[in-house]
Order: sequence, then C-alpha cells, then structure tokens
Amino acid sequence: MDNQDIADEIEALSAILCAASEFEVKSSDENEVILVIQPQQIKNNVISLTVVLDPKSYPSSSPQLSVQSPRLSRAELQNLDTLIKQQASKLQGEVTILSLVEWLVENCLRYEEETICRATNPVIERDIDNDYTVVAQLDHIRSKTIYLKTLNQWFRELDLHGVLISYRKWIFLLVSGKKDSLQLYLKRHRTQNVDVDSGGRPCRERMLTVLGQVEEPLDAGSVLVQVELNDSGEDWSTYWKSRSLLVSIYQKFIQPQTGQKK
Repeated sequence: MDNQDIADEIEALSAILCAASEFEVKSSDENEVILVIQPQQIKNNVISLTVVLDPKSYPSSSPQLSVQSPRLSRAELQNLDTLIKQQASKLQGEVTILSLVEWLVENCLRYEEETICRATNPVIERDIDNDYTVVAQLDHIRSKTIYLKTLNQWFRELDLHGVLISYRKWIFLLVSGKKDSLQLYLKRHRTQNVDVDSGGRPCRERMLTVLGQVEEPLDAGSVLVQVELNDSGEDWSTYWKSRSLLVSIYQKFIQPQTGQKK
C-alpha cells in the first residue's frame, strides 16, 4: 500500500482507539485496505464499523462502509448504515475515517439517550407524569468546581435532583425527574460545555454513558448531593444498602461496571 493519507489515518486511529478490539487493520494491500472499528464509548449497543478503502483513489473516493450490531434491529441498522454513508458522501475528498468514527459515537450515544427509557422500562413512553431516575457513568471530571456548578444550574432549570457518587476510579451520576426533563438534561450534557480540557479550555462531555433507568425518584434532599465513598467510615457497601432503591440500582447497573460484590 502506497497511500500516505491512509497510513496517517491508521496511525491516528491506532493512537486514539487503543483499547482491546477497538481498532484492527483486517487486511492491507495495493488493492484495498479493510479496517474494523468498535468504539468502546458505545457501551450499551455494541457497534462494529467495517471500512474498505481503495488505496489508489482514497480520499477522492468515499470509503465503503458497513455497520453491524447484535443489539439493534434490522431497521435500526439499515437506518444507521444509510446515515453514515450519507455523512461519508458529504466528506468525500477529505480524510474521513476519524470524523466518521466520531459521528458514529455521537449518533449512537444520542440513540441510547432517546431510547433508554423505552429499552429498560416501556411504561415511561405512556406515563410522562411519573418521576424516574437515570443512572449514568462518567469517565472523569477535570474541574469539579466547573462541573458541579454547571450540573447545579441545569438541575435547577429542569427541576431535577441527583447524586454524584465517587469511589476509587469510578464516578456515577444518579438523576431524578420527569421524562422530558431527563431527556433535555442528557442532550445538554452531550452538546454543551460542562468541564475543561487539559489546556483549561471549556469542553463537552463525550464520555458519559447512560447505564439505565428505574421508575422511582431519588430522595436526594437537595438539588445535587456529592457522595465520596472510601473503604472506611461510610463505605461503598454500606451506602448501597442504605435504601431499597439504591440496592436495586446497584444490582442492575453499578455492580456490572465495578465487578464488586456488596
């Protein structure tokens, strides 16, 4: 293969998608290059993107794309496949693979947010007056002051309340409120600045993962409660046993992430 654009993209993808099974060069020769990409950011719906590039004409020619997932319906896969191909056509003439991966992650995460209530509890589609609790996981918080100030502002505006739980390397966010308010909040968390990057510049949260939801509100006591747990005092196990709702949330959503037993 003698295509510097493809070589540069492979190098960038290898550096960014560095977890096990996230990125693989399936084959590479003078006729075609086949890449298989499975971004780990898309946790609730396992998505695999196969990319076929023509070394003789890329990026003048669009890549051949195919999306696979064992958890999406045929109609959902066809729709996603069509949309990502349309996106690739818009970018024709540019090096596009990393941009397409970012597009895929953002659209799949948006899909998770819009369908999380239906996927885990269909009644939420019929009864918008009930309060629900969404369970989410954060990858990191760089500026806690800015992050908490932003969350408090959003929660007040949307009449939500929640709990931010920190323990060792894990950060979980439980948010309660009406269905419409929860959906607006999740959209804000994806599309508006909430933290700062390594250079101190405002940035959006791209690593929030919605784990699920339950049809019961939290009794948080205030707009946003911070809970920092450790192995002494009010420890991890004691906290999750303190209320029946927390026991249910732990068993369904938290324990599978941490691998710990109470």
